[in-house]
Amino acid sequence: MTSTPRRTPSTLLRPTAGQRRADPQAARGPVATTGTRTRVRRHALVPDRDAWVDMGFTLALAAVALTAFGSSFTGSTYLVVGLLGAAIAVVVTHLTRAAGWPVISSVVICLVVFFLLGGPLCLRSLGDTYALPGASTLARVADQAVFGWKDLLTTLPPVDGDGPLLVLPWLSGLVAGLVGTGLARQPVRRAWLSSLLPVAGMTVALSGAILLGVRHPQSLVVQGVVFTALALAWLAVRARRASATVHGGSTSYVRGVGAVVMLGLAALLAHPASALFVGDDSRRAVARNWVEPPFDIGRYPSPLAGFRKYVDLKGEPNPANVYDKTLLDIEGVPAETRVRFAAMDRYDGMVWGATDDALPGPADDSFQRVSSTIDNPVEGEEVDVTITLGEGWTGVWLPTVGALRSMAFETSDARAKAEVFRYNLATSTAVVPTGLQSGDRYSFTAVQPDDELTEETVGSADLTPLPAGAAFIQGPTEKWTEEAGTDPMDRVLAAAEHLRSEGKYSDGIGRTERIYVAGHSAWRLSDEFVNAPQIVGNDEQYAATMALIANDIGVPARVVLGAVVPEGGRVTGKDVSAWVELRAADGSWKTLPTEAFMSDTPPADQVPETNTPMSGTVIPPPNPIPPPSDAGEQSDADLKERKATRKKKAEEDEEGLIPGAPAWIGVVVTYVGLPVLVLALLLGAVIGLKAWRRHRRRRATSPSARFVGAWRELVDHARDLGQPVPLGPTVTRREQSVGIVSGQAGALARRADSFVFGPSVPEPAAAATYWESVDAERRAMSQGVGRWQRVRAAISLRSLRRTTSAPAPDAEPRGVEGPAPAPGRVREVARHVRGLADWRSRRTPD
Repeated sequence: MTSTPRRTPSTLLRPTAGQRRADPQAARGPVATTGTRTRVRRHALVPDRDAWVDMGFTLALAAVALTAFGSSFTGSTYLVVGLLGAAIAVVVTHLTRAAGWPVISSVVICLVVFFLLGGPLCLRSLGDTYALPGASTLARVADQAVFGWKDLLTTLPPVDGDGPLLVLPWLSGLVAGLVGTGLARQPVRRAWLSSLLPVAGMTVALSGAILLGVRHPQSLVVQGVVFTALALAWLAVRARRASATVHGGSTSYVRGVGAVVMLGLAALLAHPASALFVGDDSRRAVARNWVEPPFDIGRYPSPLAGFRKYVDLKGEPNPANVYDKTLLDIEGVPAETRVRFAAMDRYDGMVWGATDDALPGPADDSFQRVSSTIDNPVEGEEVDVTITLGEGWTGVWLPTVGALRSMAFETSDARAKAEVFRYNLATSTAVVPTGLQSGDRYSFTAVQPDDELTEETVGSADLTPLPAGAAFIQGPTEKWTEEAGTDPMDRVLAAAEHLRSEGKYSDGIGRTERIYVAGHSAWRLSDEFVNAPQIVGNDEQYAATMALIANDIGVPARVVLGAVVPEGGRVTGKDVSAWVELRAADGSWKTLPTEAFMSDTPPADQVPETNTPMSGTVIPPPNPIPPPSDAGEQSDADLKERKATRKKKAEEDEEGLIPGAPAWIGVVVTYVGLPVLVLALLLGAVIGLKAWRRHRRRRATSPSARFVGAWRELVDHARDLGQPVPLGPTVTRREQSVGIVSGQAGALARRADSFVFGPSVPEPAAAATYWESVDAERRAMSQGVGRWQRVRAAISLRSLRRTTSAPAPDAEPRGVEGPAPAPGRVREVARHVRGLADWRSRRTPD
């Protein structure tokens, strides 16, 4: 008694593949047989239900992943370009896989699309010439694809939403679409791995976008909750699809609603639960934290060291002096507004200079590239300012007001200046490394914060240790602030009052004041200023000393060189001054104006020098040390220190394999990358040698040799797959076909024998057809094994090893001079000769 297989109604109505092939009418469309219409997909390129679901989830997850660039670009163009790339990649991948093409074909097509559409989509801001895929366009797209990540990580976000860096989201969208759709259609034996692969691929795409983003995400809800919900839903759909073999006709709505509720709860709990493990004060691990901007502000001389070019020379000729020259014309701000040239936040014992990363804790304290829009979270009054530089302005420092929000250069080389422009958020200092000159004009929007120092201002508790050469300031600080109590800000103001009341002002100009030299080295500030019988100096010495005193007390301070805008907005050299900024407890910086710590009273007149001979008890004063200038002229000690610093930095750069990269990257490249590269070259050589051997066999001189070569190729492929193919001088092709795991090996062996030992010379077309059959059989043999076995076969050396003697089937065909045939070959030829004689005897009459 036999049992009939149980069939559901759906299986009764669904024709099998064999029935569809046998019935031409069924292949043309729906057929009405018993009142029920059976739908058959019209074409393989049209996506089915499962394909639509996978494509939809891929696009949704790609959109969420691309939102990680929201804080890096202005506007929403980046999202449109990225989604367009994802959609194109999804369509291309589906069509190539549906057509049966290999995976690499979709990659190649997407690469071509990337270059063809990269210009008109991403380089529109560079001009109309980049809309066409010319040589310059393709080169710029390739440059942005390879090096754009470095520009993005070293540019202060957000960057221009229509600039050339749009190549990055365009490329990211294409990659996300390729990864999601390609892994979703990838055949995998294990059901759980087949369900997990595309979800894991899109998670990696999101991680890559976050890694190139900023520390503060655009939206934790979108990137966390929404992405998690979509990923879990796709994973559940694919798991159910992979594990179910028969689908019934009913649907459990309770199960679906329950699944949605569970996914929603998991997504909502994901964010608060993560705070328990990582903490509320944790920061995102983004590449921006480890990539050091390729710009060193320390190589530029301190502008404070050249303060004497702004003083009145009282008739002495000096072409470098700009006391009466116009530095800049400023529009958009009222009089008495402070224009800052440079902020110097570190003292090295010789000069106050601008540096990167001088503030304690996490801060945007570095000179970074910026776009036309600057994300500067400062509260205050917004102003629109336009500045035109005058004849007296030179150098790399760019005068600004307050905290910048946007910047636009208006000169003929505006684009070149915008490319190299650097800005420091923490110090509100801007530089143009290529230099500035008279006539340069630029406009910017800035916010003027409330930087007035009041009695309620509380100094910051962040201690800034004094440099080794500034220990001389500790004694005067204790002496001048002993009656001010313990409050740091009160002690700072007490020291400022002492400097103002006890000090004198002198620019060192004039016969009697030349002993008051320029500079603010440790020697000038200690022996010739705070510890001298009389405190005498100008803005340079007073501001440098006041900042050191504040740091010694415990209030972080920095020196700012700038000017106070006069009536009319024309700033000349005589308007330039130096003041001090103090860091308050809330992290803001308050201005301690120059008049709060510097006196304007000249020193007492000195006795003029005479030509009277000196007695033995009179010791002449030491020669003054020439002051450093803003052109880079420094004292011998300063030059030695800078030379040692450059030498140390050069040695550190030489220690790493990649300049500017962490040392561990060089170690990984040396001990991991190089061996992997050598291994890849060796494996590639094996694959190339087999391809060259196959080419020689296919292009042999005689058609018979081509048949022999084709059979050898099939035997070598079987040996590389690990099949026990017999070899030897007495083994025939038919005997070898028994050891080849293939359904057509026997027929191919007989076919080769018939042409090689046949009565006539075979035609080249027959050899080409035979090679096509062998190639098809090789592909079928490869598809019958696993992926890793195919990889091992491609790099296997079995077929390249020489045997002791050539097997009989590989012997040269008749008519070719060579060694004597083997016994097995003789027997085979004899059988063919006898068969040919029998055939002729039957055709010839007696």
